[in-house]
Amino acid sequence: MLKNELQDIEKILIESYSDSNTTAQTDLKIRFGQIYQAWEEVLFSNMPESSLVRYFHYHIEIISNISSRLSLSPNPERYLGPQKELLALIDHLRKYCFKYFNEDAVAPVMYHQRLVSRLSENISAIQERLESGGIDPALTACLSRWFYLVSEHIGTKGFSFRSLHYFGYIINQLSEVDGLLTDAETSLVLLLVSSNFNHLSFLVYLQDSIRNSAEYLGDKAERLDYLIYQKALMMSSPEVKNWVYDPAWPSIKTMITEWLQEEIMMAEKSLENKDQVAVPKIPLDTSVAHLSCLIRLLYEESVFATQNLQFIFKSIAGHYQSKRQAVISPGSLSKEFYSIDQHTAARVRDLLQRMVQRINRNFFPVVFAVNAITLSYLSSR
Repeated sequence: MLKNELQDIEKILIESYSDSNTTAQTDLKIRFGQIYQAWEEVLFSNMPESSLVRYFHYHIEIISNISSRLSLSPNPERYLGPQKELLALIDHLRKYCFKYFNEDAVAPVMYHQRLVSRLSENISAIQERLESGGIDPALTACLSRWFYLVSEHIGTKGFSFRSLHYFGYIINQLSEVDGLLTDAETSLVLLLVSSNFNHLSFLVYLQDSIRNSAEYLGDKAERLDYLIYQKALMMSSPEVKNWVYDPAWPSIKTMITEWLQEEIMMAEKSLENKDQVAVPKIPLDTSVAHLSCLIRLLYEESVFATQNLQFIFKSIAGHYQSKRQAVISPGSLSKEFYSIDQHTAARVRDLLQRMVQRINRNFFPVVFAVNAITLSYLSSR
């Protein structure tokens, strides 16, 4: 069972604390001092590492809960003194017991408020530079929405210590970016990538900025070179450890490089298709219906060495064009294949008969001559 070192403090705050009760105030100050001593004794005890983690995680949650209850009380101003002491406990834990500090615990309202108050001047200055320094509107909007969310939702939305500390880290980093530089946007992007700002709106901005670039919109070879360069640039960008906007998502570096790799693969495939020499289709002076009838005859006579009709339709459609259709679809061949009528069959029969006559004339002249004499004799009678 974990010991609650703040149990007596909670009792004093609930039962007897007031601005005029000096006894309670003095007692409270003593109790706060005893907590530091208790924590120090625990740190130098033989307590297992896992128990130390649980012990300090437990206390950061208790401190946050007490502070939040005081902030939501009917008269929160009367507790400003105890609130400062509670914030001091949090600062002490983060500074001297950082190994056991629970960054994912929900930060109390007063802690959030103090952070924003300290950063307010920098936030305003950064916002002004973003809006007047030639930064892309999509990137400006992404950062501005985040600034507003953290700055204007104190007490209405819970933020973890991790998210608030990351916010403070980014604000301090952005304070060093000069919005008036001609390459301010590039510097800003590299800073956010190296700071692992894996905000999904930032990912969309990066993708759109690449897609809308002149190199991406150029010819296929230029696009491929540009994508490879962008991937190398992102891969070579340094990346801070233990800082991230959203720990549930992969790093921004991972997300953008994986997307770039997909784009590179598509660009390579497109370039391969471009390099292939297109084989012109053979024009036929016949209709799709007549062609389908011929295919059916060849199929039923087992001329094709395959029984896969779809393969046959696809192959013929890819290499031939009809009298009226430059592009024949496999579907149209299939449709005509199964709907041959007598009119179509008669036209194909005439074609085949002419072909037989040509064969006889060219390769069997004696037979052709006999047939010709016979036909002449019959017609004269």
